Amino acid sequence: MRFRAVIILVGVCALFAACGEEKRGVEPDDLIEADGGEGATIWLRATDHIEPALWLARREAGGAVSEIQPSVERMRAALLAAQSHFLETDRMLANRTAQLGEMLAADGHAEDFAQLIGSLVEVAATAGQKQTYGELCQHYYNLRHAGVERDAALRMLASRYKTQKQFR
Repeated sequence: MRFRAVIILVGVCALFAACGEEKRGVEPDDLIEADGGEGATIWLRATDHIEPALWLARREAGGAVSEIQPSVERMRAALLAAQSHFLETDRMLANRTAQLGEMLAADGHAEDFAQLIGSLVEVAATAGQKQTYGELCQHYYNLRHAGVERDAALRMLASRYKTQKQFR
């Protein structure tokens, strides 16, 4: 019986040892520049060497934006404000904002990205604890997609998130 357990343990260890980091070849996405130009990435990857605020401002503008333009400063301020209210990194906040912005625009509800982040920060602040940005984005999109106007959707979300304070 003991010998059998040792054999199983050795087999499991061999299996785990075989589960290393996957090696892969260069994929088309790896060759795309993250500079907001013609070949801008669809999503900001962890390996991209660009500031999330700059990437997001370029994504919103649909092209080149200088690092010192007001739109980048507004994006920096919005992402900085979001850090204390959401669990995600600036990179993930930028990606989710780009995704939400694209979805809203497809529904005919295009919004300014920095203002969108700021509005969702205000909603999260009502909860009194850090939130998951992606989840809040989904709730907001669902309301907007259902035809709820922007201000009403934000009020509804703030009301819902405020109840979290009652249960802490």
